[in-house]
Amino acid sequence: MSVAKFIELSGQSSQGYEDAIREAVARASSTIRNIQSVWAKEFEAVVENNQVTQFRVVVKIAFLLDEGADAGAGNLGEAQGLGLPRGEG
Repeated sequence: MSVAKFIELSGQSSQGYEDAIREAVARASSTIRNIQSVWAKEFEAVVENNQVTQFRVVVKIAFLLDEGADAGAGNLGEAQGLGLPRGEG
């Protein structure tokens, strides 16, 4: 049986929304394994001097929790590389 967890992050880029999503996933993948999908939830743009300068997105990232040795760990966040105690992530 597979169990997935979702986290919400924001990403920002001067290149566009797609790049902001890629940045968020890239950053998440540095500490989280088994990323399965990303959902762009909110979009926002920063305007300076009547020009769009930054693109921001809020994303939800889904990842599978490890099975086996890490699945029964007392510190689930640590098992996923988040450094969060159980129930805080």
